Order: sequence, then structure tokens, then C-alpha cells
Amino acid sequence: MLLRKNVMIVDPSPIFRRSLKAVIETNETLVNVSEAENADQARDILGSQPPDVVFLDMLLPLETGLGLIASVKAVAADIRLVVLTGLDAPQVKAAALEQGADYFLSKEHATGLRLIDVIHETIRR
Repeated sequence: MLLRKNVMIVDPSPIFRRSLKAVIETNETLVNVSEAENADQARDILGSQPPDVVFLDMLLPLETGLGLIASVKAVAADIRLVVLTGLDAPQVKAAALEQGADYFLSKEHATGLRLIDVIHETIRR
């Protein structure tokens, strides 16, 4: 029996969230995708419906993504976390991976097959 996977997208841009959700739902059939525009909304979802995979921007209103990474990993260490951000600085990448992110992708460079590969790897694992 195949189980549905819960995926959460945390990004302040509704256009980006909708676009990423469409890409995920087009490439994966057994998914429930929730959306949050900030860390507080994401924590509410974490408490009620813990995701299997989180796609997260580092530039969130009121808080950076680093604090949210720690919150996600505190709920369950096995939640796969993909940072997908426009903040593509080496020190930010290092900090995100150190906090527990599984992938760090630049929005500018994570297009096409690379993004689809990461979606498959994280959701199907």
C-alpha cells in the first residue's frame, strides 16, 4: 500500500508557492502539499500535520529560515528539508546544512531537471 506524503512549502511569495506546488503535484501523485508564508504558519502546520518533506526559503518575514530549520528537525529528525532560496551566499549554505538541511538550492539555478530530481529524491525516500 502506498502512503501519501505530506509536503510543506514555506516561502513568502504566493506566486512561488503556487508554482512549486504545481511542479510537485505534476511530478508526484501521492502528495498532500501545504503552504506557509512565514515561520509561524509553518510551525502551526508542523504541530498539526508534520510533513515528510519541507521546501523552505531562508528569507522569511520576521525570522530567517535557520530558526525554522531547527524547529523542523526538533519535530522529527527524519523530515527531509530542502532550502530553496534566493539568498545564495556560501556562509548561508554552510549554516543551513549545519542546522540539518538535506539540500541547499539557489532559486536562480535550481531549474528544470535538478529541481525535479531533488523533488523525487526527497519525496520518494
